[in-house]
Amino acid sequence: MKIKRSGSSFNSLNSKRKLESVFLFTTGKCNAKCAMCFYANDMEQKAPDLTFEEIKKLSESAGRFNRLWLSGGEPTMREDMPEIVEMFYKNNHIKDINFPSNGIKNDLLIGWLKRIRRNCPDCNVSISISLDGFGSTHDTQRGIPSFYQAVRALKLIDDNFRDDGKVIKNIATVITKYNVEEILDFTAWVYGRFNVSTHTIEAARGVTREDGVKVLTEESLRKIQDAVAPYYMLYANRIGEGMSGLSRLITKYFYVGLMRAMYNIRASNLDKPTPWNMDCTAGETTLVLDYDGRFRACELRPPIGTVQEYNYDVQAIMQSEAMKKEIEAIGHGYKANCWCTHGCWIMSSITFNPGKMLSLIHKSYRETKKLCKPVGIDESILRELEEKYKLDTQKLAEIGIIPQVFKAGAA
Repeated sequence: MKIKRSGSSFNSLNSKRKLESVFLFTTGKCNAKCAMCFYANDMEQKAPDLTFEEIKKLSESAGRFNRLWLSGGEPTMREDMPEIVEMFYKNNHIKDINFPSNGIKNDLLIGWLKRIRRNCPDCNVSISISLDGFGSTHDTQRGIPSFYQAVRALKLIDDNFRDDGKVIKNIATVITKYNVEEILDFTAWVYGRFNVSTHTIEAARGVTREDGVKVLTEESLRKIQDAVAPYYMLYANRIGEGMSGLSRLITKYFYVGLMRAMYNIRASNLDKPTPWNMDCTAGETTLVLDYDGRFRACELRPPIGTVQEYNYDVQAIMQSEAMKKEIEAIGHGYKANCWCTHGCWIMSSITFNPGKMLSLIHKSYRETKKLCKPVGIDESILRELEEKYKLDTQKLAEIGIIPQVFKAGAA
């Protein structure tokens, strides 16, 4: 039976600013060495992770909020992750969970997703698998051979949750010097081979583990965004399958408009700070909890205290002088000169700028429509890309990504 997605917290526009999103860095451990990781310096401190009991105190003091964004490190490296998610569901009545993963521990991931869906039945789960390029490109950027593990994770997610509208399947790609030349081919291949709702492509952000991986400029990023614009119309059509005519049109309008608006903001802030045409609400509607107990208003700004100082009381943290000073320093973005390229904060801030958001969406949707042109992706084109980038078609066939008919002619 097909399970419908329940209302996301993003469907509810609200100009009253309150805690809406908690970004929980669940662990300082990771099983990859990504060249573009913005959190590498923090993880290298090798501080102990917050215990379950410490996170429990934070949850019990937070009150209701809508979205739990998991982060890390790699979330699957923390053994009590399902219990943590279930605790926030019970205590804080969260509506949406954002669960990123590199997909390396794919069987464990599937087991956890099944458990979360069973024990948090009213919650939407957005599972985002990192896939940065074809085969060796992905492995080089991730610092560990993991391409086929991530591909298998995506296949298992589709096999187990294809008819579950509460599990939103995404792929995330970070553009660096390693994959920038193949990103357009990769976008086409991802759309053709994977049954996902969204494929986000973004520039590396923050201080990266490896120097020199950032190669994009505003101009080059905009060219990429314009080139992939037709795919977002295709993804919108995919999401709208099975909906009534009006619901499908509204979904397409908001999805395409939001994606383009977010990409425009990212591009305009890549080379220099540029106003979003709406406020940043970091610190008012968001709280970042580092794996070791430090906290921030935004993950790209410095820590401003520790949860231990406030006896693990989230309400006390949000009302603290440290947070008030940080909000004043940020000044909704205008004072801090920190207009970031971070999609999570853009999306969270959009929710609390309803009037400006609608204007941005309308403008962005019209831009995308003008950029759209027919996209032809058939089996022969996908096979050409797999041969061009020397993918192991036998492995892809065994995983179930390509038709078994090609297995005999594997590379």
